[in-house]
Amino acid sequence: MPALVTEATGSDVCFVHLVDEERQRVVLAGATPPFDEEAVGTVELAIGEGVAGWVARHGQPAVVPDKWSDERYRYIPVLRGQDYASLVSVPMLVRGRVVGVLNVHSREARTYGPDDLALLTDVAHLVARTIEKARLYQRLAEREEALEGFAARTVEAQEVERRRLAGEIHDGISQRLVSLWYHLLAAEDAVADPEVLRRELGVAKDLTTAALDDTRAAILGLRPTVLDDLGLGAGLESLARSLSGLTVEVEVAAERLPPHVEMALYRIAQEALQNVVKHADASIVRVTLLPTADGVRLAVDDDGRGIDRDTLDGAEDRHSYGMVGMRERAELIGARLSVSSWPGRGTTVEVTVPRP
Repeated sequence: MPALVTEATGSDVCFVHLVDEERQRVVLAGATPPFDEEAVGTVELAIGEGVAGWVARHGQPAVVPDKWSDERYRYIPVLRGQDYASLVSVPMLVRGRVVGVLNVHSREARTYGPDDLALLTDVAHLVARTIEKARLYQRLAEREEALEGFAARTVEAQEVERRRLAGEIHDGISQRLVSLWYHLLAAEDAVADPEVLRRELGVAKDLTTAALDDTRAAILGLRPTVLDDLGLGAGLESLARSLSGLTVEVEVAAERLPPHVEMALYRIAQEALQNVVKHADASIVRVTLLPTADGVRLAVDDDGRGIDRDTLDGAEDRHSYGMVGMRERAELIGARLSVSSWPGRGTTVEVTVPRP
């Protein structure tokens, strides 16, 4: 494509820059030889920098008959700007959004006319739509891959949870009920001895209470009923009270969210607090749930040992600290999750949920 553009406009070289919105940069992604091998992927400009950066920021074409007298021009050695005198730069637009910039350069000084500009604009629009479709396809593929991974981990987590619950019922509730049964038999045999009867019934009462406590704990692990009754704020306060050995400060807004959003945020907070207990060696943790200008923000901050950057970057690859699960829960509700940490200065887990 770049070679066809240069031929059609009588130019000597063509560059295709793509906009990296997250990093706010324009990146050279295509070029005519020899720059297709020498410079592609290595040249970047900040949005607003150079002619391409100016076009990316303003979404308007720039015709530059003499680039050396244009203050927007930036010399880049690898592109050998000294060999070219004039250029024209047009934005690649998709629904009014700049996704890239198309540049052509001429060795001889010239002023690109309306016909050249119209042709380049049409080509830029075609390329923009192609780029946008490719990006959408890539995002869709990444999304499908993430969902497949999430589904597999969900099934695995369900099996782990079922085994855990089976073990708790067998080792806890079931054993207490067996003991209760034996003590009730002993009480039945001791009807004639009031002292023995009182003792056996007392033990039976204690076992019944313990079995009920185990049952409530198992139910709470499956579904925190406080979410249904009082909402996420009360659920977070209840979660904070369940931690021991920590000072927990909670600040929550009295605002109800859709049930699936509240459950996702509750589980993220639960995982984050478990990380604090297991890894942070913290003394104070703060949980906040507050409205923002365009949504709701959940944050869990601790004053613990923190995590260095390399460890934090590798945590998702190793599925440690529950990072993958937290991030996937956030993505499923359209939220953005970020984890910030500094060695010796604690960790912050933040989830921002856009308002529907």
